[in-house]
This record gives sequence, C-alpha cells and structure tokens, in this order.
Amino acid sequence: MKEKRALVIGSGVAGLAASIRLRQQGYAVDVFEANPYPGGKLSEIRLGGYRFDAGPSLFTLPEEVEDLFRITGRNPEDFFTYEKLDITCHYFWEGGKTLKAYADPHLFATEAGHKFGEPTENILAHLNQSAFMYQRLAPLFMYRSLHSLKTWTNSAALKAYGQLHKLGLFSTMHEANASALTHPKLVQLFNRYATYNGSNPYETPATLNIIPHLEFNKGAFFPKKGMHDITQSLYKLAKAIGVQFHLNSPVEEIIVEKGKALGVVVSDQRIFADLVVNNMDMVNAYKTLLRKQKQPKRLLNQPKSSSALIFTGASGSIFLNWRLP
Repeated sequence: MKEKRALVIGSGVAGLAASIRLRQQGYAVDVFEANPYPGGKLSEIRLGGYRFDAGPSLFTLPEEVEDLFRITGRNPEDFFTYEKLDITCHYFWEGGKTLKAYADPHLFATEAGHKFGEPTENILAHLNQSAFMYQRLAPLFMYRSLHSLKTWTNSAALKAYGQLHKLGLFSTMHEANASALTHPKLVQLFNRYATYNGSNPYETPATLNIIPHLEFNKGAFFPKKGMHDITQSLYKLAKAIGVQFHLNSPVEEIIVEKGKALGVVVSDQRIFADLVVNNMDMVNAYKTLLRKQKQPKRLLNQPKSSSALIFTGASGSIFLNWRLP
C-alpha cells in the first residue's frame, strides 16, 4: 500500500507539531520553510557572544509540548527542561508605578491590592471567573475541531449552552474587566491579554478573559535554555522520526482544485500530496499562496491589533506600558 504524503508549509511551532503528529499517523511528511532555520516566530537572534530569544516570551501549557514527545515514545526531559516562574511579568507605567505579577494568584492579589488599593477579593474573583470559563470552553475549542458537528452537539457543549450568560459572550473584554476591577491600571493589565491572539479588548468578547487563567491559575514556565529550545527540541524530534525538512524553500502557491488543496509549488515545481497543512499567517497566506482563490475580504480587512515590547529574563518578563487607540 502506497504511503500517504503530507506537506506542511512553515516550521513554526504549530507546523512542527503538525509534522510530528502526521508522521505518527503514518504519513510521509515534508516541511517547507522559507527561512534558513526552523521555528518561525519562535527563533533567536545572535549578536557577538550573546543570544536573544525572539517571539513568544512566556511558556504555558507545557504538557501540550511534552505530549509530542510521549506519542513518539520519547521522554520529554531527554530533549528539554523547563521551570515554573514565581513572577510572570514586571509591569512598568508612566509616572514610575510598577507591579510584580506573581504567578501565585493570592500573592498577585495581595501585591496588586498593596500597589493600587484594589480589594484582593475582586482580583481573586476575577481569576476564578477566568478559570470557570476555561474549564467550560477549553474542552470545546482547544481540543476539538470547530468544523465538526460533534463539537457543537456533545455533552460538554450542551452543558456550556446552559451557562452562556456566564461565559462572557454578551460583553466586551474591557467591559468585563472594568466591571470586575476598580483601578484603571489593573483594567489595562487584564485588557492586554487580548493582544495574545491579535484582538482588541474594546471589541472582542469577554470570553477571552480565559487567557489570564493560564498564567495565574495554571502557571507560566520558562525553558532552562531559553524559549528557542522549544523549537530546537521539536525540530530534533521531528527529524528523528523521519520528517523531511526543506529550509530556504519558500512555497509559492497552494494548488487548489474544486475547493481542495492538492499540493504546493516550490521553485516552480508542482508537488502533490494527500494532505496540505498551512502554518503561514492567514493574511499573508491569502495574499500570496492563495492569491488565485476567492479572498475573504471582510476577514482580511479587519484592523490589526496593537503590539507590545517585552524583554525576558530568568525571573520573568518585563512588560512595558502600551496603549490602544
């Protein structure tokens, strides 16, 4: 029987994870990467004798990365190690106000209460609400396909439907934060979690307040060799199980016929496969790889979110003040 073939466009963390899982499912996997190195945004910069992580600065849900090693029969600790952070971020504002965001919710609530006069019970209640939403929604949207009817009709979904009024669907993230907290700087702090997935807290549903749960209730972590070690370890794992990488090989087009992706074009060569996975940013993918296809103009024309400047050290991240229009 002929071996099934899968093509993965881009070797960011999602592309690496997809290549590992597909290989474990019996596919012959080829990954095409435009850069001369794997990792996408999770890469590094070297200057002189110094090395700097580029891209993500905090590591949450480490069990999801560990699972990639375990499904191949490997011990994650043989590839990379990490530690839990006591302080996830150091916040700085104009005027000299600072705040240590302790990973422990009670320590964080106490510190924020001391610095801003915010009642600790307000902060703890807000984090408990974040945990509640995560527990109801993560099983639906993190571990199931949104394109499957079963995602919307299983018992967990039916249970969530009965609690829609508690899941932040009917207010914005900013409205929920401003209602739960009294100090504007703490509202701003919780608003900034919208930027994690490119959203605007003044427009996106309060449902995204599930994000702080990951840092404060479940914990934030940091690889002992730096964030780039996640990329390097997954890259080594993928190669060890037989994934083929083609660096310096930008994909020029995704071949689509009758609404189905059949392959890719690389260096003017048409390469066909049973499955094509795109790890490129959606907007760029439509403008380049899918330029011949009908464009989702409303989606592509949505305004982009603000960005942030973050410096990361062994004791956590330093998050500088930012503004939204």
